[in-house]
Amino acid sequence: MTESVAYMSEEGVLFKELPPNPMFELTPLYKRHELSDEEILDTARTMPVINGATMEQAYVLFARAILKKAESK
Repeated sequence: MTESVAYMSEEGVLFKELPPNPMFELTPLYKRHELSDEEILDTARTMPVINGATMEQAYVLFARAILKKAESK
């Protein structure tokens, strides 16, 4: 699923969400991409073994890999 998450009016006003009744035309600025469970698991399987890393460091590396995968969709 892909949904827009920010919009800008012709006058340059930025909206984080689409107003329920926009008074002017809005342009989507960027989209959020969702990954399926299988895509997340595939990404996890490609992660290198992290020797000596704390669990927090491993979570950060995994989160960055997931974000990179979502951006590439």
